[in-house]
Amino acid sequence: MINNLDKNTKKDYTKSSTMEEIQTKKKEVSAMQYKVELLTGIRPTGDLTVANYLGAVSPIVELQAQGVSPVVFVADLHAITDSEMTTVKQYIHGVVADYIALGLDPQKTKIYLQSDIAGEVNTFTTLLARLISVAELLRVPTLKDKLKNNARPETANALLLLYPVLMAADILLNRAKMIAVGEDQLAHMEVTRLLARRFNKRYGELFPIPQVLQVNALRILSLKGEGKMSKTNPRGAIFLTDDAKTVSNKIKATETAIEGVMNKKLESHVLITKELAKTESERDEVDAIIMAHKTGKPVMGHFKQIMTRIICNFIEEFQAKRAEITRDPLYIQSVLEEGSKIAKENAIETLEEVKKVM
Repeated sequence: MINNLDKNTKKDYTKSSTMEEIQTKKKEVSAMQYKVELLTGIRPTGDLTVANYLGAVSPIVELQAQGVSPVVFVADLHAITDSEMTTVKQYIHGVVADYIALGLDPQKTKIYLQSDIAGEVNTFTTLLARLISVAELLRVPTLKDKLKNNARPETANALLLLYPVLMAADILLNRAKMIAVGEDQLAHMEVTRLLARRFNKRYGELFPIPQVLQVNALRILSLKGEGKMSKTNPRGAIFLTDDAKTVSNKIKATETAIEGVMNKKLESHVLITKELAKTESERDEVDAIIMAHKTGKPVMGHFKQIMTRIICNFIEEFQAKRAEITRDPLYIQSVLEEGSKIAKENAIETLEEVKKVM
């Protein structure tokens, strides 16, 4: 149940002209329920990197361990805003296998494919789009970030423009309480909350306002020191599909820092290494070598050996788990089907209520 309302929603109640109307509003709000405790989406657009794991997967696994029941959807409809459908399709089962191998438990975390409820998502996106103007969508800062080749917002494909509305449809159909997002998605969450309030104000208090669980994305830099580690710059990224020789060669070629100096590149390498370390003794080993570096000792070669060992151990363990998971060719599909049943039920029920009040 919703225990408290945000300020904007509270203000809406003060506009009622009679005490009877105010009491009616309060009853409607008390009837609103969240259906999903925590919701997040993953885009199937390529092999995951260690940065993807640390920034997106690990926080959800930690919440799962704390007793939270997440729902994760594979955002294949979102992915086709800037990727071809053939590319998206080939990574769907793979990214689910990756997430499970990295710690998501299908018994505790439901996973579904966004396009399995495409009818409901697309219908609701259309209805929500009535509640926001083109001018407002053009002002969403993430639109400019996603444009390629110096394109202007006015020339963006329409699906990219509607991305925040599509995201709002995913969230509100699930009536999710908390949405796990990175900093780059905060503007989209504001659109979702705005649309929920506008819908409630116009048609009655149907949607609880989703809250933001901001995932503090770790700043993992490219091994080449050119921006963040990304799938789009494979030379500077360590992929979970890399073999030990590839990892070793990438780390040998990476830039660190001269003796006695700490820079952002080295800080990023230390962060990766300590986060992927399995034991406290390994983390202590990293701390000791960095302490020696700060005193001016030439130990970066030794540090790269430690970094290589820890990352290779993590990737080898991941690949072994993934191989076990994918041994049954029907397993991933069964996980998606189980999650999609729940998502379908939530979406149909919500959309029926939406149509009724509209």
